[in-house]
Amino acid sequence: MTNLKRIQTRARELARSGKFHGWRPLAFELQFEKGYEEAREWLHDAAVRDELDRLCQAARASNDQAA
Repeated sequence: MTNLKRIQTRARELARSGKFHGWRPLAFELQFEKGYEEAREWLHDAAVRDELDRLCQAARASNDQAA
């Protein structure tokens, strides 16, 4: 798996965890992952940020309903 694919998978996993409020804190967490430099451009794409924000919001809403 390429570093970019690994970071993309990890970003989506983190977003679905419900622990993040949006793409910015998620990107902060990812900067410590190996291969982040290769994925930085991907994370700064507006469509990617929107997707990650939606995933974060849905996961948090799901966690709130379960509580």
